[in-house]
Amino acid sequence: SDADLRAYLGPGGRLLRPQDLRLHVYHGGVEPGLRKVVWRYLLNVFPAGLSGQERLAHLRRKAGEYAALKALLAARAAPGELALVGAAVRKDVVRTDRGHPYFGGPEEGHPHLAALQALLTTFALGHPRLSYCQGMSDVAAPLLAVLDDEAQAFLCFC
Repeated sequence: SDADLRAYLGPGGRLLRPQDLRLHVYHGGVEPGLRKVVWRYLLNVFPAGLSGQERLAHLRRKAGEYAALKALLAARAAPGELALVGAAVRKDVVRTDRGHPYFGGPEEGHPHLAALQALLTTFALGHPRLSYCQGMSDVAAPLLAVLDDEAQAFLCFC
Protein backbone atom coordinates (compact mmCIF):
# COMPACT_ATOMS: atom_id res chain seq x y z
CA SER A 1 0.00 0.00 0.00
CA ASP A 2 1.00 3.64 -0.14
CA ALA A 3 1.57 3.65 3.63
CA ASP A 4 3.80 0.58 3.34
CA LEU A 5 5.86 2.21 0.61
CA ARG A 6 6.30 5.40 2.65
CA ALA A 7 7.75 3.31 5.48
CA TYR A 8 10.67 2.48 3.18
CA LEU A 9 11.32 6.09 2.18
CA GLY A 10 13.44 8.50 4.17
CA PRO A 11 14.10 12.23 3.95
CA GLY A 12 13.64 13.61 0.46
CA GLY A 13 11.96 10.40 -0.64
CA ARG A 14 15.15 8.32 -0.62
CA LEU A 15 14.64 4.56 -0.59
CA LEU A 16 16.19 3.38 2.65
CA ARG A 17 15.84 -0.40 2.64
CA PRO A 18 15.56 -1.71 -0.93
CA GLN A 19 15.98 -5.36 0.04
CA ASP A 20 13.23 -5.09 2.65
CA LEU A 21 10.96 -3.49 0.05
CA ARG A 22 11.65 -6.39 -2.32
CA LEU A 23 10.74 -8.92 0.38
CA HIS A 24 7.60 -6.99 1.30
CA VAL A 25 6.46 -6.99 -2.34
CA TYR A 26 7.39 -10.65 -2.77
CA HIS A 27 5.24 -11.66 0.18
CA GLY A 28 2.43 -9.14 -0.17
CA GLY A 29 2.32 -7.91 -3.76
CA VAL A 30 1.75 -4.34 -4.90
CA GLU A 31 -1.52 -2.46 -5.22
CA PRO A 32 -2.17 -1.83 -8.95
CA GLY A 33 -2.05 1.95 -8.49
CA LEU A 34 1.46 1.73 -7.04
CA ARG A 35 2.99 -0.57 -9.65
CA LYS A 36 4.20 2.36 -11.73
CA VAL A 37 6.27 3.57 -8.78
CA VAL A 38 7.34 0.29 -7.20
CA TRP A 39 8.31 -1.54 -10.39
CA ARG A 40 10.93 1.11 -11.16
CA TYR A 41 12.53 0.37 -7.78
CA LEU A 42 12.30 -3.39 -8.20
CA LEU A 43 13.77 -3.29 -11.70
CA ASN A 44 16.71 -1.09 -10.66
CA VAL A 45 15.83 1.90 -12.81
CA PHE A 46 17.14 4.26 -10.14
CA PRO A 47 20.67 4.33 -8.75
CA ALA A 48 20.71 3.89 -4.97
CA GLY A 49 20.10 6.86 -2.73
CA LEU A 50 18.31 9.25 -5.09
CA SER A 51 15.81 11.71 -3.66
CA GLY A 52 12.42 12.23 -5.27
CA GLN A 53 13.64 15.23 -7.29
CA GLU A 54 16.78 13.36 -8.33
CA ARG A 55 14.67 10.42 -9.52
CA LEU A 56 12.60 12.73 -11.72
CA ALA A 57 15.77 14.26 -13.19
CA HIS A 58 17.17 10.76 -13.73
CA LEU A 59 14.03 9.70 -15.62
CA ARG A 60 14.17 12.82 -17.82
CA ARG A 61 17.85 12.20 -18.61
CA LYS A 62 17.24 8.54 -19.37
CA ALA A 63 14.28 9.41 -21.62
CA GLY A 64 16.57 11.67 -23.64
CA GLU A 65 19.20 8.95 -23.83
CA TYR A 66 16.59 6.46 -24.99
CA ALA A 67 15.35 8.79 -27.74
CA ALA A 68 18.92 9.34 -28.95
CA LEU A 69 19.70 5.61 -28.83
CA LYS A 70 16.52 4.72 -30.71
CA ALA A 71 17.32 7.22 -33.47
CA LEU A 72 20.98 6.19 -33.67
CA LEU A 73 20.28 2.46 -33.87
CA ALA A 74 17.54 2.89 -36.48
CA ALA A 75 19.81 5.10 -38.62
CA ARG A 76 22.85 2.85 -38.22
CA ALA A 77 21.14 -0.49 -38.89
CA ALA A 78 21.45 -2.01 -42.33
CA PRO A 79 18.09 -1.95 -44.14
CA GLY A 80 17.96 -5.74 -44.25
CA GLU A 81 18.69 -6.06 -40.52
CA LEU A 82 16.08 -3.45 -39.67
CA ALA A 83 13.49 -5.23 -41.81
CA LEU A 84 14.32 -8.63 -40.33
CA VAL A 85 14.23 -7.45 -36.71
CA GLY A 86 11.13 -5.34 -37.34
CA ALA A 87 9.28 -8.29 -38.86
CA ALA A 88 10.19 -10.61 -35.97
CA VAL A 89 9.03 -8.05 -33.41
CA ARG A 90 5.87 -7.22 -35.36
CA LYS A 91 4.71 -10.87 -35.31
CA ASP A 92 4.45 -10.74 -31.52
CA VAL A 93 3.35 -7.12 -31.18
CA VAL A 94 0.18 -7.69 -33.20
CA ARG A 95 -0.63 -10.67 -30.96
CA THR A 96 -0.36 -8.60 -27.78
CA ASP A 97 -3.42 -9.01 -25.56
CA ARG A 98 -5.85 -7.00 -27.67
CA GLY A 99 -8.54 -7.58 -25.06
CA HIS A 100 -6.64 -5.34 -22.66
CA PRO A 101 -7.93 -1.75 -22.91
CA TYR A 102 -4.40 -0.36 -23.35
CA PHE A 103 -3.81 -2.41 -26.50
CA GLY A 104 -7.38 -2.68 -27.79
CA GLY A 105 -8.74 -1.05 -30.88
CA PRO A 106 -7.69 -1.07 -34.51
CA GLU A 107 -4.14 -2.20 -35.23
CA GLU A 108 -3.37 0.45 -37.83
CA GLY A 109 -1.95 3.58 -36.25
CA HIS A 110 -2.34 2.28 -32.70
CA PRO A 111 0.07 4.39 -30.57
CA HIS A 112 0.64 1.77 -27.88
CA LEU A 113 1.39 -1.00 -30.36
CA ALA A 114 3.77 1.38 -32.16
CA ALA A 115 5.51 2.17 -28.86
CA LEU A 116 5.86 -1.54 -28.07
CA GLN A 117 7.26 -2.15 -31.56
CA ALA A 118 9.77 0.69 -31.17
CA LEU A 119 10.82 -0.40 -27.66
CA LEU A 120 11.46 -4.00 -28.69
CA THR A 121 13.14 -3.08 -31.99
CA THR A 122 15.46 -0.68 -30.17
CA PHE A 123 16.30 -3.37 -27.64
CA ALA A 124 16.99 -5.95 -30.36
CA LEU A 125 19.19 -3.58 -32.39
CA GLY A 126 21.05 -2.52 -29.25
CA HIS A 127 21.65 -6.15 -28.22
CA PRO A 128 22.55 -7.85 -31.52
CA ARG A 129 23.81 -11.08 -29.93
CA LEU A 130 20.46 -11.55 -28.21
CA SER A 131 18.33 -9.62 -30.72
CA TYR A 132 14.60 -10.37 -30.37
CA CYS A 133 13.23 -13.62 -28.99
CA GLN A 134 9.62 -14.72 -29.18
CA GLY A 135 7.81 -13.77 -25.99
CA MET A 136 9.82 -10.65 -25.15
CA SER A 137 6.66 -8.71 -25.96
CA ASP A 138 4.88 -10.61 -23.18
CA VAL A 139 7.34 -9.07 -20.71
CA ALA A 140 7.48 -5.60 -22.26
CA ALA A 141 3.72 -5.14 -22.82
CA PRO A 142 2.71 -5.06 -19.12
CA LEU A 143 5.59 -2.68 -18.39
CA LEU A 144 4.40 -0.34 -21.12
CA ALA A 145 0.75 -0.62 -20.09
CA VAL A 146 1.48 0.16 -16.43
CA LEU A 147 4.14 2.84 -16.93
CA ASP A 148 2.47 4.37 -20.01
CA ASP A 149 5.87 5.67 -21.12
CA GLU A 150 7.98 4.05 -23.82
CA ALA A 151 11.34 5.19 -22.43
CA GLN A 152 10.56 4.10 -18.88
CA ALA A 153 9.25 0.75 -20.11
CA PHE A 154 12.50 0.31 -22.08
CA LEU A 155 14.55 1.03 -18.96
CA CYS A 156 12.56 -1.50 -16.95
CA PHE A 157 12.72 -4.06 -19.74
CA CYS A 158 16.50 -3.74 -19.95
